[in-house]
Amino acid sequence: MNDKKFISVGEPHRLLTPGLTLLISTGNEQDDNLFSVAWNMPVRKQPPMVAILCGKRHYSFKLLEKTGEFGINIPDHNLIDEVIGCGKTSGKDITDKFDKFNLTRKKAKIIKAPLVLEAIANLECRIFDIRDMGTSALITAQVLNAVVDEKHFKNNQWIFENGLQLIHHLGGLDFCISNKKIKSTYNS
Repeated sequence: MNDKKFISVGEPHRLLTPGLTLLISTGNEQDDNLFSVAWNMPVRKQPPMVAILCGKRHYSFKLLEKTGEFGINIPDHNLIDEVIGCGKTSGKDITDKFDKFNLTRKKAKIIKAPLVLEAIANLECRIFDIRDMGTSALITAQVLNAVVDEKHFKNNQWIFENGLQLIHHLGGLDFCISNKKIKSTYNS
């Protein structure tokens, strides 16, 4: 265990990944876009809040600033190519990523941004704060509404017994999946 190797200061974030990979939807009923995010986290239970990191030069960042809201769409392994495609292309170049990647717009209950029908869960979020992080921005938002496929989520837990495989970004084109729950044997 003492044979650990030094890694460059520029790479420690790779030790903290894999995080759940998301598709973020933005828009205002006239203009919308999708982008993938691996840097995300819950930040508060009540009121429920989340945070995502977004490049400030990205096409979607301007939509986020303009609308003040976004959708979080949780894909499973069946959408891996769509997730990569939405992350590797710009809304500046592709006017309709839903069409390009064969995804279906789903009308949200509260926000104007569309949701992704094929995702196993969707969260509607209103931006609370945008923090400048240099070339990126840390966006904190309150979750206003959430829907989920009960085949894969029940009693506030993911259910892997029905074939669920959540995707986690390792870097570049590499991903891993989570597909089973394990229990601790800890006894206090």
